[in-house]
Parts: sequence; structure tokens; C-alpha cells
Amino acid sequence: MKFLASVAAVAAVASVASAQTLQISNPTTGVTWQVGGSGYISWSGNCANLGNASHSVDVQLMTGPATALRYVADLTTIDCSGNTTSTTVTVPSTLTPGNYSLQILTSPTDSYSAIFAIAGGASSTSAAPAPPAASTTKAPSGSAGSVVTAPLMAVAGCVALAVGQLLL
Repeated sequence: MKFLASVAAVAAVASVASAQTLQISNPTTGVTWQVGGSGYISWSGNCANLGNASHSVDVQLMTGPATALRYVADLTTIDCSGNTTSTTVTVPSTLTPGNYSLQILTSPTDSYSAIFAIAGGASSTSAAPAPPAASTTKAPSGSAGSVVTAPLMAVAGCVALAVGQLLL
């Protein structure tokens, strides 16, 4: 009976962990947005666990290393309930060129993009890049991995606890 309860607990933690974050597929490493131009954001997964709040989730622009990100600006809100998987945003014209990432406030665990570049210049084009083809979309890297790691570590801990209970 303890085994069934442990397996149920592990399954519950695993389903909650996977439902709480988005996998941001664009922007990713190698992508460059232009100051004052448009930026394309795409993701997979959903945050339907937020209920009605999933229709208006904040997207923030961050800077700094993955271990010490700092808030720069609010970019937009997205619908991550599963109905929409991409959007285009206006890159603020007041930004300093550099490396940035996105933080999507998918409570209780936020979702992060990989670090990407924003270049400056008044002569920059403001056209939005075409959505990437499915075969060329890169999996999120950089700080995105840390978002997935914490829930997976929790699941691993529950599995270890369940195995320990079996051995008793």
C-alpha cells in the first residue's frame, strides 16, 4: 500500500512540474533582435494550471548571467493557456545593445529563454523575423535548463523516497 501511495505522489509531482513551465523555442542563442524593432517569441507547453490567469501572463526582459538575472522591462503579456504558442513584441527603443533573456511569469516556477542579443541602431529594420521552421527550431538552452532542473530534481527526490520506503 505504501508503494502505491508513493507512486501516486511521484506521478502528481511529475505532472505538476511539467505543467508549470513553458519551453521557449525563440528567441534562443544566436538570435538577434534590433532596438526599436520587432522580436518573435515562441514556446511549447502551456500554463493552463494557472486557470484564467493563463490568458494574461507577463513577459519580462532580463539581463545578466543566468545565475543573477536583473529585470529590464515588461515586454508584453501572453496567453499560455494552450490556445496560442507565439507572439511578436516591440523591442524598446531605449535599450542598450547587449545580451538579454526573457522571463515568463508562469507561477509558481517562472520560464526562461536562452540568452540572446539585442543590437542597436536607428538604421535597424523593424520587420519581425519569420517564425523558424520546425526542423530548425533549437531547444532552449542557457538559463532555460535551470528552470527544468529544479522540478526534475524534486521528482528524483520523490522517486528516491519511494524506493527507500520499499526497502523498509
